[in-house]
Amino acid sequence: MLMSGGTTLIYRVIGLFLNFFITFFITKQFGEGVFGNYSLTFTILQASTMIFALGLPNALINYLGLHKIDDHFSQFLLRKGLKIILLTAIIPSIFYFMLKNVIAIDIFKNKHLISYLVVVAFLLPISIIHEFFLNFFIATKNFLKFNVFMFVIPNIIFLTLLLLFTITKEKGYLTLLFYAVAVLITVIIETFFVFKKHTKVAIEKLSSKQILQFSSPMMLSSLMLFLLNWTDVFMLGSMVSEKEVGIYNLAYKLASLAMLVIISMNVVLAPKITQLYKTNDSKELHSVIAKSTKLVIFLTVPIVLVLIIFSNSILSVFGDGFTQGKTALIIISIGILINVLTGNVDQILNMTNNQKALKNITIFGFLINLILNYLLIPTYGINGSAMASLITNTAFNLVCLFYIKKKLGFYTFA
Repeated sequence: MLMSGGTTLIYRVIGLFLNFFITFFITKQFGEGVFGNYSLTFTILQASTMIFALGLPNALINYLGLHKIDDHFSQFLLRKGLKIILLTAIIPSIFYFMLKNVIAIDIFKNKHLISYLVVVAFLLPISIIHEFFLNFFIATKNFLKFNVFMFVIPNIIFLTLLLLFTITKEKGYLTLLFYAVAVLITVIIETFFVFKKHTKVAIEKLSSKQILQFSSPMMLSSLMLFLLNWTDVFMLGSMVSEKEVGIYNLAYKLASLAMLVIISMNVVLAPKITQLYKTNDSKELHSVIAKSTKLVIFLTVPIVLVLIIFSNSILSVFGDGFTQGKTALIIISIGILINVLTGNVDQILNMTNNQKALKNITIFGFLINLILNYLLIPTYGINGSAMASLITNTAFNLVCLFYIKKKLGFYTFA
């Protein structure tokens, strides 16, 4: 498991390197404003992908923890899930295209977002399919394919398009369009690897209703967890300038480097937790979670210290204007450190049939974050949003930690 996690970490580092080169290019070429618009609409895209994927990507991991990619049940769920997704994905695309002016001007008071939202409308169904395929690779333990299609191929295509074609500042939306083309090409390639020939055997087939009943709590908890971390970007988008949104988003991206190890470990940990939980091996489940948490803490603390100590220098690489995010970077980094110290509590709950409890906890955290951002942003700006994120993440992770202790009988780090 550690070897697979280490491989994922290497690929994630490659992906982050490519991603930060992309970020560097956009910020240097177009400045804080274009990067702010790109970041805001990219966040809208991610949130919408989580909503309209209907929790099916996470459900795959839970259903297929003991199945291979060419297993009949795996291929059945792949096709069944795709049918559901394709039927529902068109709805939000129409919504964004029809209401692009309302969202851009009335909600975010930024007419430049209109063109970006047209791209979101086109990209959303493709993004949902991409997310579904990626989780299918995780669920069937094809970690190499997951890593290549998640971190390498789309980033290389995106970066290549940015370098080949000239974009004017007025056409900053082309940054998101190039990303859309990169994801589309990636999905086309993925289809050759997800569909496998298989021997048809008698299985207990699941109806669409049964699948959605199981996956919907996961969808809600994943969405709330996403909003828990990104509500600040949405609220900043409607309360401060696009430049400040860009500065904050870069600070958040840099702070998220501290999540590198825990996210990489979770790729291989999630199906393992599912397998151990289903076989009722609680002792080994505790051991695997505790060992992985301790390893993640050991590897993450140095990253956080570097981000805090050299925050100003790191931000200045992207432009002098971004150094205004120094305090926000430090605050967010501390919040992420608390997340790491408690372990990957959200995935542990999701993979042990506690997704309904996680949904309730994340809704509670989301509401706290919403209120704190509303109260703190007018006075403290992006630093207020960072403080809201710190307080909310601390409360959320502690509640999850104690719930795991109550239900599973152990703490994640001991």
